[in-house]
Amino acid sequence: MKIPAQTALYAADQTRTLRRMIVPNNMTPEEVSIPGNWANVFGKVNSHDEVIVVPEDKSWRLHLLVVETGVGWVKTALLHAIDLTKAKPADEPANIPDAPAGYKINFAPKTLWRVLTDDPVMEVSRNHKTRLEATNAAIEHAQKAQGSAA
Repeated sequence: MKIPAQTALYAADQTRTLRRMIVPNNMTPEEVSIPGNWANVFGKVNSHDEVIVVPEDKSWRLHLLVVETGVGWVKTALLHAIDLTKAKPADEPANIPDAPAGYKINFAPKTLWRVLTDDPVMEVSRNHKTRLEATNAAIEHAQKAQGSAA
């Protein structure tokens, strides 16, 4: 079957809006798909809008189509999802060691790569340009904290 001759074609930028939403690091892609979790932003999107969702640390990315909205909820359809932790930048080695037990490495736009302790949660260092640099800082800190650094 052919597309009818009278079919209207519109520029995509005139028929929908593309939005980018940054969510907290502790939010998962699965939580983004729950309609009720959009309660604080439901009034900012319309049906047929597309939303790119990324956490602050840029560890994953979702491309969503807004299917339906209502008061306090947004129903979306997944167009594309990617786990960016599996894709290493070309300038960063693939064999970065794991952070020591009790330490966490994450990325935030204002602090770049940073090192945190788990219990109690404390920021050890920040402004590292690469994950490798932050991991090395965590290893060094753990050695000093255990008294085994020279």
